[in-house]
Amino acid sequence: MEVNITCTTELVHGGCNACAITPSTSYLITFDRATSGIPLDTLDVESLVMAVALKNGFRQELILDFGDEVILFKRAMAMVTMKEEYGQITYEYQGKVHPVRQVNATPEAIFEETNHILTTLFQIEPVTFTMEEVEA
Repeated sequence: MEVNITCTTELVHGGCNACAITPSTSYLITFDRATSGIPLDTLDVESLVMAVALKNGFRQELILDFGDEVILFKRAMAMVTMKEEYGQITYEYQGKVHPVRQVNATPEAIFEETNHILTTLFQIEPVTFTMEEVEA
């Protein structure tokens, strides 16, 4: 599967004389050279894992418990959980726990970590990520 991520950065004015002009970056993900894409909140491992897993037939379910919130990805008999605790996101599948390591990572590191989670836990073939910047 090929995934293309388009990055657009616009300078946004705050609206008053005291507000500074700030850059606003948006991302659009397309699969296998499709003509329409899906917007991403941010370029991070969680957003990419979710988009690719859903594209590969997984369904999401939110499970709420006292103090816990778990996102369950299900496809046939495969179930992968994603949990966030104290700012740390972990994925788990059949007892294999994988914490996401990402702090100001480069796009290449994000793509590598995403592929590791997708192949190891979700049993999805490696994804070829490409990224292009488009002028606004």
